[in-house]
Amino acid sequence: MSSIIIQKSLVRRWLTETLDNHNGKRNVMLKARYGYLRRAWGVLGVVLVVTGVWSAAQETDPTDGKAAYRFEEIAEDVWFATGSGTMTTMSNSLVIVNDDHAMLVDTSVTPAAARKLIAEIRAEVTDKPIHYVFNSHFHFDHAHGNQLFGDDVQIIGHDYVRAQHLANPLEQRTNRTFSAAIPPQIERLKAQIAETNNANDRARLEMDLRVREAHWNAIQETEVKPPNVTYSDTMTLVKGGREVQLHFVGRGHTGGDTMVFLPQERIVFTGDFFVGSPNANGLPYMGDGFVDEWPSSLQALKGLDFDVIVPGHGTPFGDRSQIDDLQAYLRDLWSQAADLRAQGVSAEDAVSRIDLTQHEPNYGDRVRNIDPRAVVRIYERLQIHHPM
Repeated sequence: MSSIIIQKSLVRRWLTETLDNHNGKRNVMLKARYGYLRRAWGVLGVVLVVTGVWSAAQETDPTDGKAAYRFEEIAEDVWFATGSGTMTTMSNSLVIVNDDHAMLVDTSVTPAAARKLIAEIRAEVTDKPIHYVFNSHFHFDHAHGNQLFGDDVQIIGHDYVRAQHLANPLEQRTNRTFSAAIPPQIERLKAQIAETNNANDRARLEMDLRVREAHWNAIQETEVKPPNVTYSDTMTLVKGGREVQLHFVGRGHTGGDTMVFLPQERIVFTGDFFVGSPNANGLPYMGDGFVDEWPSSLQALKGLDFDVIVPGHGTPFGDRSQIDDLQAYLRDLWSQAADLRAQGVSAEDAVSRIDLTQHEPNYGDRVRNIDPRAVVRIYERLQIHHPM
């Protein structure tokens, strides 16, 4: 079948593997070998003796042949993929099967997780080759499987995604803080195993430890591969009889979130821009967010004609009223943080003083445990608007 690519904004097709920077030539494929063992503990101000944290076998796949993903066909040849729990996958993907190829939305958290995802797509969904990959945003848990795809695959993302992937991703706050949590988790699991006398508890903890250590090892394999095709506003791909639209509706979870919209199927994949579903507790991570702009961007999302929302975390759902709930939460969070900053309250102290309990019917106990990174980020945005 012939292909048509239509775009309202300029598509930048990156045909070379290098670009100029201040130091001359820089490789687009960032050989970002994760020296996390030293970096992560450095964030915590701890000197780590590297003994037993990185498993001797360097195992990255702890599944023993079990499925790492579950697949659900939510429309004809449109498949929702989510982790089964046998290895760390962290985020959802969407598989779109066309006449002679497949498309994949989000590539998972590590090369090991992406490797399993690709293999299980071939075994459970389709053996057609993946020709197109869409990155919903730049975060590690959605795009660090990109390296599994060769240069013949179009990896498509917003301009902002490419820029972030080229800007020293190892030192970005989100990567740093999430990776810093892994070694302590491993050590806690080891301590719990040593203390338990219950055989069932021990078996469960040992499996948890194996999964966590394999994830840590898998991180070391990661090479950050940016999109090789970018867009800035909207992009439409027509492949055979299927239309796929990419929309940037405004800044929110990050500065470059993509809504992958299937107008015929009335399905939208929102990544972490809008998670919404109850089993994800409805609140996305905000440490790289634009909380001041996010509500208006969510209003633009409402302009798409969809019945099913596929979030980056949680399960697909159709309750559009949850968009209103998130808008109200974000506005309240921003307003209270702004008032406290104006009173001279530090971001650290503001975390405990912000009261969002009125949103508890929608978000449960999470409203009582505000992520300090969200408040720090709001203060950063406020400093831009209102320098002090």
